[in-house]
Amino acid sequence: MAKTFTYISFLLLLIIIVIAGLFITVIEPNPAVVSNSGEQVNQAESVKKLMTQLSDSIKNRTNRQNIDITQDQLNSLLGFAQRAHGKIKGQVFINSHATRILASYQLPKNPVGQYLNIDILLLPGLGIKVGHVKFGFINIPGNLALGTLVYLANWYTNSDIASQFVQQVESVSMNEQKMQLSILPLDKFLRNLNDVKQGMGGNSDEDMRLRTAYYLKQLSLLSIGKRSTPQSLANYIGPIFSLAKKRSNYDTAPKENEAAIFALAIYAGHHRFANLVGDVQPKKGKVAMPIAKPILKSRTDLNQHFILSAALKILSEQGLSIAIGEFKELMDRSDEGSGYSFVDLAADFAGVEFAITATNPSSAGSVQSILAGITNENVFFPNIDGLPEGLSKSDFTRIFTEVDSHKYLEMVRSINQRIAELPIHQSR
Repeated sequence: MAKTFTYISFLLLLIIIVIAGLFITVIEPNPAVVSNSGEQVNQAESVKKLMTQLSDSIKNRTNRQNIDITQDQLNSLLGFAQRAHGKIKGQVFINSHATRILASYQLPKNPVGQYLNIDILLLPGLGIKVGHVKFGFINIPGNLALGTLVYLANWYTNSDIASQFVQQVESVSMNEQKMQLSILPLDKFLRNLNDVKQGMGGNSDEDMRLRTAYYLKQLSLLSIGKRSTPQSLANYIGPIFSLAKKRSNYDTAPKENEAAIFALAIYAGHHRFANLVGDVQPKKGKVAMPIAKPILKSRTDLNQHFILSAALKILSEQGLSIAIGEFKELMDRSDEGSGYSFVDLAADFAGVEFAITATNPSSAGSVQSILAGITNENVFFPNIDGLPEGLSKSDFTRIFTEVDSHKYLEMVRSINQRIAELPIHQSR
């Protein structure tokens, strides 16, 4: 028995040494990519065309389709990723022979090195062809890398959905700064994907689902939601946070506030947000929503920016919530868009800060006391006077040059200052 234990201990130690050795091998002192996210997201409006193609591919799911993806679109998305999580940098290069994806991830300070560098080479041809995947100095053959990724995804989802996804790509062609994917009909794959999603849904937070369902039902019973004229979001927040206060003690206040925000996002933002929480609708097959969409500063769009950003903050890192709002505004600078709006951005930022304050254990109870029964939106939503909006790309470039310019950052600081001065944030 003692010999067996010694053997197992030696084997585990050997595995740890091998893993540590591989880790040391792939970590490097310098990044493979030095990219400027401000420059990358300057082409964000091009991503709108890609989003339209993807939406159309779902609508036309019974037909073969071609999806064009440009180098600018991919680099804009990588710029978005960097703005959401500053330790990531990436760059894509597309030519007629290959597409190369370079990425660098900055690690916490350590004596070995600071960066994990990744180099992925995609090749044109039938199906998805991976030339190689490199982690630092370790070169993994493309077939092995793709096969391992598919295996892990299938294992995690307890399905063969990753294998199906790979099989959906009939061919990939490339030319200068653009690739085209030929996709087989998506109908069966999307139905199977939905089954996988439903199967994994059982692992969701049941306690949060029940809390959210309670608040959504209470929202559906409010008489104000049955009015034909739009009402301020404050008129929905007031009664719901009154209930949250009654149901809470110090330990449960943050969770009650999370559920209240989720319910508001489903009821006053968009009913499809419920897909991220679970089965919460009070009546099966019927969506709980007010007759007239709620408003902030007399605008329905600001209500949606605010409450959906608050809910997304709870589900994600703060940086991701802010980056989503900023990237959406950059996409809107196109000719078909509504233009870059610092007013919309202020609503996004305000929603994020609202969620942070409402779910912080040290301020959750105070937030309930402030919001319970309120009808004044100025308690939680900032003054938007003087904030530019409707800026085309040329107007944005003329005034602010690019995101992260001194003038742009000054505008962002002004917005954050307005939010910080709101009564709700004085409790933090």
